[in-house]
Amino acid sequence: MSKSGIAPHEKFQVHELLQLKNICALKVSSLTGMVDDPKLRVILETELENSQTQIKELREFMQ
Repeated sequence: MSKSGIAPHEKFQVHELLQLKNICALKVSSLTGMVDDPKLRVILETELENSQTQIKELREFMQ
C-alpha cells in the first residue's frame, strides 16, 4: 500500500478521473466565451467553478 493509503489501481483510477475533470474544465472554459445566452453562461460558469474545486480536491487526495 502506498503512503496515501490507497492501492495502486485506485490511485490510477483517481488519476484518470483527474484527467477527465481537467478536460471538462478546459472545454467548458472555451465554450463560455462563445455563449451569448445569460442563463447558459451562468450554468457553464458554475460548472467551471465546480470542476476547478473537484480538481483541487482530487490533487490534494493524490498527494
